[in-house]
Amino acid sequence: MNQAHPTTNASEESFKRQASVSATDRAPSLLFWRAWPWWLVPALAGLLLVLYFVDPFIGDWDGIDYTMRSLAGYPSSMALGRNLFIFENYALYRVAHALFNVQPEQAYLVFKYAVVTQAPLAVIAAWVLARDFTRSIQAATLAALFLAFSPVFVLYGGQVMTDVPSVLLLCVALIVHYRGLQQQRVWLVLLGAALLGLGVNLRETIGFYAPWLVLAPFVCGWKFRRREVLIVAVSILIFLLCALGWFAFWFITDAHYRWIWFGWRESMRQETARHPVTLHNLLPYLAYFFITAPLIFVSLPFALWKEYRERKLSPLLLLAEIGLLADLLLYLNYSTAVNWRYFLTGLPAIAPLSANFLLRVLTRRFQSARLAFATCVTALLILAVMFGLLIEPASQRLSERREMSKEYRHRLTNLPRDAVMISGSQAIAVTYWKAIGAGNWETIGTGGGWPGDDLVPMIEDYLRKGRRVFLDADPRCWLPCGWQRKEIRAIVGLQERFSFRRVTDTIYEIRPRGEPGATDSPNLETLLPENRPEDKKKCPPISS
Repeated sequence: MNQAHPTTNASEESFKRQASVSATDRAPSLLFWRAWPWWLVPALAGLLLVLYFVDPFIGDWDGIDYTMRSLAGYPSSMALGRNLFIFENYALYRVAHALFNVQPEQAYLVFKYAVVTQAPLAVIAAWVLARDFTRSIQAATLAALFLAFSPVFVLYGGQVMTDVPSVLLLCVALIVHYRGLQQQRVWLVLLGAALLGLGVNLRETIGFYAPWLVLAPFVCGWKFRRREVLIVAVSILIFLLCALGWFAFWFITDAHYRWIWFGWRESMRQETARHPVTLHNLLPYLAYFFITAPLIFVSLPFALWKEYRERKLSPLLLLAEIGLLADLLLYLNYSTAVNWRYFLTGLPAIAPLSANFLLRVLTRRFQSARLAFATCVTALLILAVMFGLLIEPASQRLSERREMSKEYRHRLTNLPRDAVMISGSQAIAVTYWKAIGAGNWETIGTGGGWPGDDLVPMIEDYLRKGRRVFLDADPRCWLPCGWQRKEIRAIVGLQERFSFRRVTDTIYEIRPRGEPGATDSPNLETLLPENRPEDKKKCPPISS
């Protein structure tokens, strides 16, 4: 194998030549940059922000599902099972239970703070990745700050979610693989491919980086010969084995897992029908991309063009293009139009190119590398403060709903342990507390689990079987936004088919029409969106 040529980092030489025009950027400055542990700055910034915005409970619905599955040691029905995340948490819980007698109801704290711990490590890994590709400490620091100050990274770094752990593993996999290419160490190349494959068991979108395994060796100088092609082929096989092996094992050997997985597929089909992929998704797609990293969003087209014009297809350009491809592929998923967190997928790969571009351009403009770096950091801080002020109200409302899920167990204690609950957005809380062992409740779900036109027949069937059905009419359970608007109208329509008996301030038992003793009026019309103008103002513009 011919020796791989050094990374095409003429950008570093150009950067140094441009920086040399200022007396303040001579040898003492370079010594300062090399001596100071600059990776620590973005790592600490990211950790502090994550701790400030840490979720009061578990996090998104997915996080509650992960928590339940982690306690049971069983893969999630979503996608390929998120096996690595779930079984890592399962092991942590078993150790915490054995050593500190941590009970199931406190297990989420172990899982959540394991993610918090990984947040600064992910930022450090992003710093190392950017330094390896740009050979610039300044560019690496700025790229890591892009990640640390990303609202998506900050908010999901404090939840039991896979986003931040997947960033950490993605960066480590790319670092190992790239160093293997540079140093001609086949075992590092294969190890990087294996880590990338394992990352698919955290978030399936890491699989979008598979083209890197095929193209990077030849962009880094490997010759298109039999031995090199064989190494690439083996790395792809290892990637596929690590990516799909865990899922294949469960799918082949466990009938129950196949059943719940096909149930997830059906719910995804229903969700896709509700949110079809159309050109109308372009606006939220671009908005979420911008929010994830505004400086990258603005600079990326120019950075791609300039890098290609100066160095053609360099490793740095290839990395950014594959990261961008990963984000572009997200457009084909309906979730991208309703959830902003998916753009974290491409951020670690795109950030080094944008950071390097911004510093080079501003160094040329200001004739000072230090001033260029300070300008970028200042702009990033200003944007962070602005977005912090903008997302604080939404973050507060989310925290209130998560706090409600945390305390929802107390509402359930007033009901039969085998009650059937219609709790709207808190249906997942009922499922969670059932999984913890606090009761044996069932739910009539929301979203993908909503029965639609079968709602009334389903309730009637439960009543015929002697089951007691309860409705939580708390407006916080029925948001006048997105898909819940249709569900609210169906809930209001129950007043024409059933009678109600009040149990608590917001919970009513549903009884057959005209039953003596069930004479309370739940006034469900107050849940309708047109009767809640103040609540409608709080809806995201895209969903309202």
